[in-house]
Amino acid sequence: MKQSRSALFAPLFGLIALAAACSGLASLDWGFLTVRAEPTSPKNGIDGFINARLQEEKLEPSALCTDDEFVRRVHLDVCGSIPTRAEVKAFMADRSSDKRAKLIDSLLKSERYADHFTSMWSDLLREHTNSKRKEGTERGSYHEWIHDSLAKNQPYDKFLSDLLCSIGSADDDGAANFYLRDEGNKVETVNTIATVFMGTRLACAQCHDHPFDKWTQQDFHGVVAFLGRTDVVPDPTATLLRIENAKGLPPEARKILEPHFKEAHEQEIKNKAKVKEELASGDAMTGMGMMAAMKGMGKARDLQQEVDKELTKEQAQRVKQIFQGAQVRQVIERPVGEYKMADDGAADKKSKGVGEVVQPKFIWDLSKKVPSMGSRRKALSEFIAESPRFAEVQVNRLWAQVMGHGLVDPVDDFRAKNPPTHPELLSYLADQFVKSKFDNKEILRQILNSNTYQRSSMPTASNRNDTTLYSHQRLRRMTAEQTFDSILVASGREKGLAGTPVADLAKGMGKGMGMGGGKSEPLEWAVDLPTPARVGTFMNTFNQPSREQTTTRRDDSGSIPQALEMLNGNTLNGPVRSSPLVRQLVEQKLNGNQAVVEMYLAVLSRNPSNQEMNFCASVISKGPPQETLEDLLWALLNAREFAFIK
Repeated sequence: MKQSRSALFAPLFGLIALAAACSGLASLDWGFLTVRAEPTSPKNGIDGFINARLQEEKLEPSALCTDDEFVRRVHLDVCGSIPTRAEVKAFMADRSSDKRAKLIDSLLKSERYADHFTSMWSDLLREHTNSKRKEGTERGSYHEWIHDSLAKNQPYDKFLSDLLCSIGSADDDGAANFYLRDEGNKVETVNTIATVFMGTRLACAQCHDHPFDKWTQQDFHGVVAFLGRTDVVPDPTATLLRIENAKGLPPEARKILEPHFKEAHEQEIKNKAKVKEELASGDAMTGMGMMAAMKGMGKARDLQQEVDKELTKEQAQRVKQIFQGAQVRQVIERPVGEYKMADDGAADKKSKGVGEVVQPKFIWDLSKKVPSMGSRRKALSEFIAESPRFAEVQVNRLWAQVMGHGLVDPVDDFRAKNPPTHPELLSYLADQFVKSKFDNKEILRQILNSNTYQRSSMPTASNRNDTTLYSHQRLRRMTAEQTFDSILVASGREKGLAGTPVADLAKGMGKGMGMGGGKSEPLEWAVDLPTPARVGTFMNTFNQPSREQTTTRRDDSGSIPQALEMLNGNTLNGPVRSSPLVRQLVEQKLNGNQAVVEMYLAVLSRNPSNQEMNFCASVISKGPPQETLEDLLWALLNAREFAFIK
């Protein structure tokens, strides 16, 4: 009887653990293992601030990481997956002194950059690819807008402006999903704005003064007042056009609606021209806006009444269901009107003309005055972008993303009682961000090129207890998306799921993905999977958030279901059983040592130690190549070293 994979390669886990302890994973369990620090001069402005603080605290920095550690780390941090074997080999073979800087530039230009950071922004903006009816978003349109913005490296202030000033339907403007997502619930929208763009936990001030911060209920609703003229309403024209193509529309109803379909096509041309004009100007929706929307809504009611009158009860009920299922919503902003706070402070409820009038107030800088005319959302966008806090919050988030801990931590808790560990560095990075015209990639480039980022995760005798001063790199567990994509790359699927037959997905990975093999959209990487992930799927098991709330930091804890998924789940065992890497190694008829080297480069981005080489080669020589190589791939993917960014 063939031994199980876990039994066959049990000794290998001990060898990998020993190799990991000697190369940086020591701080997981082997804190007594240390390395001598190598003094390095500052590489850029970041290092000057970090080194000065380390000297004050009498901490010596760890040595720089090795090339194999760096190539794996930077690929995961920029592109969201481990490098391919070819990429590891090319980097290791490069003898130029600036090869790390060249690799950073190359990765920041890659298509995978947008994929990886889309996951971060989807957590922040609560993006649901599989949108719920109550949200009003269109399937996938929010995701596409986020991804496209990152792919073209849209300046961060423009990213903010496009979100806050969006109008029309999701078809007109993907950024409109920012409001459609909350279906007019201004409390949720304001909480997102405060958390994501100003690093402020404002939610507790909705119904009463904040118990732990300076914010009052009036402050909270002063921000809500910027959105007081903004509403989410039905878009009758777009809804009619969708009904025109609806399956199951009774012929009798189509005959009644045909003239209205024609009229809707004509109106659509006018609407799109108006939306384009208003998007360019950033003004409140005046022309097509409230009056046109209300007129269209009235017409929709008239249409339903006409259908009810002309059709049988069953036919009319069917048309009503189609109307409801096809409803398109749009974002509008009225040119006039004041915000009235409900008695219980619930900004998502209609005050029906009753309640205290609250004027817009930019609570982070009370010197900002709101003009009485024009778009208040545009004013809010400009006030935020001009605030020093706006730049500080974003550079701090990018820092935390690749360093594992924010200069201000948690990253959404900027307040006097939670000061930054390195205030001068935070100001420096924010200043660089503004000077670069809010270029996210430029800030990432500076961080990634610093010695601070490139330090080993192996502590020294003096810095082993440091958790906040960046004397050594922090170990970080891979996210669900990074793990998923890295399994694909490690097994030889270097272009992800692109080209994978649907039948293979259905019988293998598709089960763990929650797809069932029936998804028609193209699948390449984890970012293309539907969100929120269904319970029990790989993404859900590995802590992808539900995105019901803004998530500024993921839960990175391990769990028994995760371990079982890696041991027995389809998402890992499917790629192992059909691995292009294993197939290629078998076809090339490599000897045991050569096959082990290729496998280690593919999964762990490094060469095996002598002990690992001897053990793995001996196991491979004792069984059929296909089976033993699959077993080795499975064992390496289950090694603790694979799961961490070191």
